[in-house]
Amino acid sequence: MRIAIIGSHGVGKTTLSVKLAAHFGFARIPDIVREAHEKKFVINEETPPESQFWILSKQIELERNTPESWIADKTLFDNIIYGNVILKDQKVKDVISDIVIKEARYDAMLYLPIEFAIADDGLRSLNSEFQAQIDRSYVEFLNQNNFSYYTVRGTVEERFQQALQIIEPLLRPSSQDESADGLPEELVEEAII
Repeated sequence: MRIAIIGSHGVGKTTLSVKLAAHFGFARIPDIVREAHEKKFVINEETPPESQFWILSKQIELERNTPESWIADKTLFDNIIYGNVILKDQKVKDVISDIVIKEARYDAMLYLPIEFAIADDGLRSLNSEFQAQIDRSYVEFLNQNNFSYYTVRGTVEERFQQALQIIEPLLRPSSQDESADGLPEELVEEAII
């Protein structure tokens, strides 16, 4: 099982992924941007292509080599989203997009919208306009490409409970003609199919 927590920076992906990984006993693929920063790569609004390519390569490595089942609090799609907003060179954006579309495989994607102010962790951009631009770009990308995802909202505990209701049915053996049975109606309506 490969679960992706998606959305802009500062929306609570790490918090949710830590809780879910502990609950299910899954491995957790951390947000590798912190490691990129520690290795002196420039991040946030000024991310250059070399930083984006390092982040992309590291994410591919982690997703390929982490034993299943796992939960990731950053995905390969982030490289397309942030790249499209930040990078200027269309050829670089196209290469990143081609690589990501070829590599990205998730059993479920849980999207976290912006619901509270960005916490200052000393690393992430605190620019709320940049955060909102990334959020809009993420939703637009997912919808334009017809990717299925679930929107998870509310407090940390509410998000956790919604995520459990989405993931637990996916872990049960099922027949091929089974659909979203067993999911609460409000979550099924949020799934983009």
